[in-house]
Amino acid sequence: MTFEMSSIRIGDDAALLALVPVASVMRTAKGERLLLAAYRIRGMLSFRSRRSEVTRIRQEVSVAVLEVTPRTVVMTFEGVDGASRRRVDRIARRVTRDISVTATNVVGLQTTVIGLVIMSDRERDLAATCVRHVAVEPPERGDGLVFHAADLSRANIYELIAEAVV
Repeated sequence: MTFEMSSIRIGDDAALLALVPVASVMRTAKGERLLLAAYRIRGMLSFRSRRSEVTRIRQEVSVAVLEVTPRTVVMTFEGVDGASRRRVDRIARRVTRDISVTATNVVGLQTTVIGLVIMSDRERDLAATCVRHVAVEPPERGDGLVFHAADLSRANIYELIAEAVV
């Protein structure tokens, strides 16, 4: 397999973005583009603030998908400041579903959008490893799925996708 450098990183989760190599260093499958969107979901927000945050994330990722036309989109949502796993999961599922529809309309059916929910430093490390693997070997299916990074300690992302789509 031939590799080239073609990954794009956006978002406000500097801790995760620091763990994933920059575009000039990260290897991706030849002819495939990866979009990594890493965001922090704060727990102490009002309903309106949370809704505007979700809208901002959705708009940023949608614009990136339109500009980049990636083969794979990996979106991470890290819960901070007392955000519950349930709330972060709900936001991740909503945004991932919307971006999946946008990516399918823009790029086509061959695009895969995956969401990862992160709640700890250990899970952040697992998610970063997952992103590096997905960049080199994009999954063939699993579009619109959201996984908890804690599950990556028992199985790799490809096994989780296989379990979810069966």
